[in-house]
Amino acid sequence: MRSSAEFNPDSNTAVLTLEFREEEILPYVDEVLRRLQRQARVPGFRQGKVPRSVLLSRVGGEAMRADAIEDAVQEHYETAVVENGLDPIGQPSLKVLSGQASGDVSVAIDLQLRPRVSVVGWDAIEVQVPAIAATDKDIEEVLNSIREQMATVKEVERPIQDSDQVTVNVIEVREDGTEEVVTPYLTVRVGRGELGGEEEEALIGASVGDKISSSHGGEPRIYEILAVRELELPEVNDDFAKLVSEFETSAELMADIRSTFSLRRKQEAKNAFEQGVYSALLELVSPKEIPEALLSSAYQKEIHDFGHVLDGSGISLHRFLEMSQQDESDLARSLSNKAGQEVLWDLALRAVAFDAALEVADEELALELERLLGERGADREQLLKPMQQAQVRAGLLKQKAFRELMARAKALNPDGIQLSLEELGLASLLEPVAQGSGDGADTGLAPAVQEASEEAP
Repeated sequence: MRSSAEFNPDSNTAVLTLEFREEEILPYVDEVLRRLQRQARVPGFRQGKVPRSVLLSRVGGEAMRADAIEDAVQEHYETAVVENGLDPIGQPSLKVLSGQASGDVSVAIDLQLRPRVSVVGWDAIEVQVPAIAATDKDIEEVLNSIREQMATVKEVERPIQDSDQVTVNVIEVREDGTEEVVTPYLTVRVGRGELGGEEEEALIGASVGDKISSSHGGEPRIYEILAVRELELPEVNDDFAKLVSEFETSAELMADIRSTFSLRRKQEAKNAFEQGVYSALLELVSPKEIPEALLSSAYQKEIHDFGHVLDGSGISLHRFLEMSQQDESDLARSLSNKAGQEVLWDLALRAVAFDAALEVADEELALELERLLGERGADREQLLKPMQQAQVRAGLLKQKAFRELMARAKALNPDGIQLSLEELGLASLLEPVAQGSGDGADTGLAPAVQEASEEAP
């Protein structure tokens, strides 16, 4: 078998030509005949014993040869695609050019190719991230939150101050001027935004028995003050530390709070960086038009994954739509948008790999295939097919592209100072791609981004 390819960059298509000598086709014709002999039911003959001459007369030589040509093409198609450096998407269209009845065979296969996009500026992405170090103010806020949980409440006879605990009757004024208590004995902390900023400001300075006029959503409302209480916060000392934690001293408690808060800040900065790089790269993709073959396949995957999540949660589709305040068209649109982002992310990583001249060595591919073949339930025959190996290679290449992308992107804190990947907890991205991180594997992205970074079809 010989193969060649003719590319059409304007339409992003290719014509793959396969040529077979007559002697290469004959074994496939014999196999078609044997298959028909096993399956055919002809009156007067036992199944499996129908003579070839009878089958040829009933089925027709050209029909058998057409099946044989199709079998030959199917066996050699993947090898020809890989040898000619093609990356097809969608369904191929086959046309027999010569040899339908006898002689050498030539077939042409029309292919739509995966598009290439540009991502100009991918190596200069900058992302603003929050500070990763806990400040004294952060520690104070956490301590005050703990103190408030342990606070004692004392009723006071004075005007309301910020941070007081206040009990009110919420009264609505009807159009006819009548008043109705809609929420009796509502207890709120002034200054915490539990009523709304303007409404709480109106309460400050009022005393028990006062009725404060305000509005809510444009409707007149009255707050009748029933009680004012002051919170007495415990002092932060060693006794307080022992009461609220396993620590013996307040210094140990504050050090633990600072450490915990810093870890949270680092995680927030890490997530912001990952999401920012993801969004920035998608914004750089040009053109953004997605072939229907890719979008349809990605959309079907989204539907499958969504159904799997619903099954695992035990929530019906109807209940999910109610909870999320969507209808089926809203959900379909959301899944379609997500599928489109997945395809663009896949194309963008391929573009980064091309621009950065990244490669996957044969040794790397061999190690990854060895690992995959060792997995439980691995389909050895499928995995060793040329196009499957090409897909595994593409997965490893995108892993390298992702690491290159993250290594070149800049994370800038609120002061404009660049943070290193180590400071963001992403030091593993500076290491070589580990075997086991191939096609569809974890890219190190935050969960919200991870779904869109998986292998697109």
